[in-house]
Amino acid sequence: MATLIAHSPEPATQHFVDHLATLLKQQRGITLAVVDLARADRYIDNVDAVIVVAEADAETFNTQARNFLAAEHAELAEKSLFVVALGTVAGLTETQQLAMDAFQPRDTAYFRTDVLDESALNAWVGQIYRRGVA
Repeated sequence: MATLIAHSPEPATQHFVDHLATLLKQQRGITLAVVDLARADRYIDNVDAVIVVAEADAETFNTQARNFLAAEHAELAEKSLFVVALGTVAGLTETQQLAMDAFQPRDTAYFRTDVLDESALNAWVGQIYRRGVA
């Protein structure tokens, strides 16, 4: 089937998601739907995997992303779930990581949007492909 990339609306997130989608399509040949978190629930039934991408803008990760993950928890339990946090600091706080892990994704990642590490992103794309991105 396909993979859904559901993302928060910030410009830095949109830029990252566009780059991630390009890598997944070009390197792995994955069919994707890329949508804002506000509309993502419409696509869940038609995909095998979901990647949630949001800025780590709050101590507990991202409110909109957490609300989406909580509202769609039952449906996401049947999918390969991956969660990506974005920011401009060295890393996530323990509370942010725990908030992401609470939804039991197959993998989580943190990428800086101000100095994106291309090799780390490429490695993560390979890793999530092996862990169930369809």
